[in-house]
Amino acid sequence: MRIAYLSTQCRYYGGEVHLGQLAAGLHERGHEVVCLVRPGSGLQVRLAAAGLRVQPLPLLDWFDPRTVQGVRWRLRAAGTEILHTHTPRDYYIAAVATVGMPVRNVGTRHLLQPLSAARLKRPFLQRFAAMIAVSRAVRDGLLASRVIAPDRVVTIPNGVDTQRPLPVRDGLRRAARLDPRTPVIGFVGRLVPEKGVETLLAAVHRLHAAWPQLRLFVVGDDPGGGAYAARLRRLVRDRGLAECVHFFGYVEDAARACADFDVQVICSAAEPFGLVTLEAMAHRHPVVVTASGGSREIVRDGVDGFLVPPNDPQALARRLERLLLDPALRRRLGENGRARVEETFSLDRMLSRTEDLYRRVHEHGELQAE
Repeated sequence: MRIAYLSTQCRYYGGEVHLGQLAAGLHERGHEVVCLVRPGSGLQVRLAAAGLRVQPLPLLDWFDPRTVQGVRWRLRAAGTEILHTHTPRDYYIAAVATVGMPVRNVGTRHLLQPLSAARLKRPFLQRFAAMIAVSRAVRDGLLASRVIAPDRVVTIPNGVDTQRPLPVRDGLRRAARLDPRTPVIGFVGRLVPEKGVETLLAAVHRLHAAWPQLRLFVVGDDPGGGAYAARLRRLVRDRGLAECVHFFGYVEDAARACADFDVQVICSAAEPFGLVTLEAMAHRHPVVVTASGGSREIVRDGVDGFLVPPNDPQALARRLERLLLDPALRRRLGENGRARVEETFSLDRMLSRTEDLYRRVHEHGELQAE
């Protein structure tokens, strides 16, 4: 098949990682893939480095004639059969740009909340042959919007590459000048309020007196310009945790850097799915995850990780201390987490299900019941 991926995103976070996985994976499976992205974006750099065909465009929005005509021209030149988009703005560009063209639109929804202003957005989404939800929780939010028929919505969880060699430890520890035996809790993600870093800091503060050697590694940047990151640093100073908490900012290969963690925490108030959770489990890190959104579909409490209530530093501290006290438990949860990913959330499984969906909409014009 001839497949195009379109993204107006400049930064490179979970949704862009997912797009890159699809583009590279389906290219390797023999499909003709082209990626339409913004010049200078994180996607342009990484997709080109992966050997994919990348066409930078000054993408703006669906009401911009230059955007629409530029997309139409490139889709026509490539003979595109499937156009896949991942954010609302990109859905609308795709819907308008493909009017009158033999191109099937497929979208992926990565957010939990229903789409706002559904009445205005429904005409755009009704042009989509299928919408993918990355979790059942995300599917529920999408269906609550009533912008697309339920039989055109399918849940395909994210996946991670289980064939990738496990990283070697000590990169971040060396940067922090820590003894290899120092216990380290890790967080990876954007520094925004909904990711729950303040809850994590409160939990670490509770543990600090009994575990003065404990360290917290915070890996991620502040997409809002730095104000929230500055707030977090003030909280660290005010709570006397300056020696305990290390901020590393954006790290190019966060999954590899996380080899230094003894426990990884995903403490979002509500996570749509949790690619970071999968990456941690694939690397055999025991995880403590908030029991909300799509995270409950990944982690089975006490089997391959621990679930805790959102915004509850006391419960989080209790689970962290239990793991810090019990190396055998950490190993067991880590091994079970790896097995869980291999069985249910592998990249190969995600690619196969997406490839099958493309074939179905290409043959029938829209998603058909299996």
